[in-house]
Amino acid sequence: MSWAILLALASFAAGWAAASWRARLLEKMRARYLSFVSHEFITPVTTLNMTILNFLNGIFGEVREDQRPWLLMIFEQVGRLDALVGDLRDLIHIELHRDLHLNRERARLADLLQKSLGSMREGIVRSGAEVKVEGFDALPELDLDPERIQRVLTAALHHARKFRMKGPITLAARAAQGSVSVAVEYDGPVVAPELLRQALDLYFAVHNPKSQVLACTGLGLGLACRLVEAHGGRMTLEVDGAGHARIAFDLPAPA
Repeated sequence: MSWAILLALASFAAGWAAASWRARLLEKMRARYLSFVSHEFITPVTTLNMTILNFLNGIFGEVREDQRPWLLMIFEQVGRLDALVGDLRDLIHIELHRDLHLNRERARLADLLQKSLGSMREGIVRSGAEVKVEGFDALPELDLDPERIQRVLTAALHHARKFRMKGPITLAARAAQGSVSVAVEYDGPVVAPELLRQALDLYFAVHNPKSQVLACTGLGLGLACRLVEAHGGRMTLEVDGAGHARIAFDLPAPA
C-alpha cells in the first residue's frame, strides 16, 4: 500500500474521530440544556397547582358552585402538565443521559390509583365514563417509585378515557407469587394488528384514523412501558376483533 493511501486513510480516521467527538459533545450539551429546561418548568407548574388548590379549598374566599367545575378542570390540566414535565424529564434521562434512576420506597398501589383518579376526575365525568376498581385494596405494599408508577396508572387511564367508545373503564389488580398484575380494560375502536404492535413504542403516536379527536398526545403508553420495565416488570396492550382493549402490566412483589 502506497504512502499516499496510508496518509489519506490516516487523515480520514482523524477527521472521523474529530467529528464523532464533536457529535458526542453536542449531544451532551443538548441533554444538559433540555434537563435545565424541564427543571425550570417545575416551579411555575407547582405554583399554579398550589394556587388552584387554595381556591378550591376556600383559602381565597368562597367559590361559587358554577365556578367550581372550571377550577376543577384547570386543576386536572395543571396535573396533566405536571405529568408531561415528568415524562419529558424521564425521556431525557432514558434517551440522552441514559441514567434513569428510580426513587424506590414502600407504597400501596391503591393510594397511587386514588391520586390518579383524583387528578382526572372532572375529565372522567365529562367523558361520561364509569370507572370500576377491583382488587387494589388486597394488594401488598410494593418497593417502587411512587411518582413514576402513578404516572403509569394515569397514562393507562388517559389512554382508556381517550379511546373508550362505550361501557365502563375497569381497573383490576391481583397478587400472584412474586408479582402484582394490573389491567385496565375498556371497549373502543378496532385496531389494526400492525398498529397494535407499535402501540408501546416510545415515539409512536396511537390514533384513530377516522377521528382526529382521538389522537394521542404526549408520550403516553410508550414511556409508561419503559418505566414499568425499569421496575423489572412488563406492559402489554391487546385489542380483540370487537374492540375490547386490555392494557396490562406487572410489577415485582415481595414473596
